[in-house]
Amino acid sequence: MSLIESAVAVAIAGLGLAVAVPSIHQSREIYLQKSAAADVATALYGAKIKAIAQGADCRMRVLTPSLYVVECQTESGSWTETNRQTLPKGFTITANNKPEFHRRGNVSPTATVTIWNAAGRALRIIVNANGRVRTQ
Repeated sequence: MSLIESAVAVAIAGLGLAVAVPSIHQSREIYLQKSAAADVATALYGAKIKAIAQGADCRMRVLTPSLYVVECQTESGSWTETNRQTLPKGFTITANNKPEFHRRGNVSPTATVTIWNAAGRALRIIVNANGRVRTQ
């Protein structure tokens, strides 16, 4: 193999890498966002299970654009934090309500929690009145 052939082979490999890197980066961002949404859905489902098991209301509340908590109500009526989660860097969370799970697993009010990435792509976690948690 001559020097020219080697240079052509390296140039072709470099071109292939230059095309693949943005796609790999975008795939990583999508994976991280889906993972963050799955964590939020798991926290919501955990609040539902705690509400049923303890016979007390539990809710999820967004504190800051990157922090949310799960709280359960005590017998005195105050809320005690049971779980605190921070989203990975570059992601934010919004919610249109504070979904509150009751002892039978139902929810009032219903809510949509949205996880945003830096590019503005949104993944939604929807909690319906029956307590079903799904990601969209």
